[in-house]
Amino acid sequence: MLNISIYGEHVLSVEAITRLLQDETTFKLQTVTSDIEYKPLPYTQFKQDVIVYCAIGYSNSLFNKIKKLHQQTPAVKKILIMPMAHKQFLLKLLNAGVAAIVSYKSPAEELVQSINFVMRGQQYLSIDLSKMVINSEYPSSFNSLSKRELEITYMLANGMNIKSVSSELSISPKTVNTYRYRIFNKLEIERNVDLFRMVSEEAAYMLA
Repeated sequence: MLNISIYGEHVLSVEAITRLLQDETTFKLQTVTSDIEYKPLPYTQFKQDVIVYCAIGYSNSLFNKIKKLHQQTPAVKKILIMPMAHKQFLLKLLNAGVAAIVSYKSPAEELVQSINFVMRGQQYLSIDLSKMVINSEYPSSFNSLSKRELEITYMLANGMNIKSVSSELSISPKTVNTYRYRIFNKLEIERNVDLFRMVSEEAAYMLA
């Protein structure tokens, strides 16, 4: 019997994942309905084998949260469920201690498969996300951007304003604007809406 804790940034996602896994007879589930409520439980209360974390999207705070969680519970396997993200971010999360990353578009069977993989000591990426990282020569419009520029690009494309990005990354709004200017210059665009369009098209192409 595997003990699995499910929690995250979005209550509906946590509940949906719980429903997907509740019929698995070899799983014992613990659902936490609020991300803030979560604290690693002593093994005497609930011996965690796997933590399934439902993320809204990639951010610097998500990375720090996962990194801290891995430091708190190094023996527990972490599976992250999240929307599309750039391959650099996925690799960064895997290096931070995540054992598997599965997208919200993945079927329930693939989530179960990811749990089986991590319990065998293997890392796992869902099929759609794997398409982004397997081929390092993937012809992307964003290859000319630095890691920091990619991070800011993702935040802007997800609707974050300059002040929010500044707070998230602990840099000044002026610095964010400088990065934004460089990003727009490299991508040959002028508006945030153009950036959103490019990111959307990139994601659609990678999943084709």
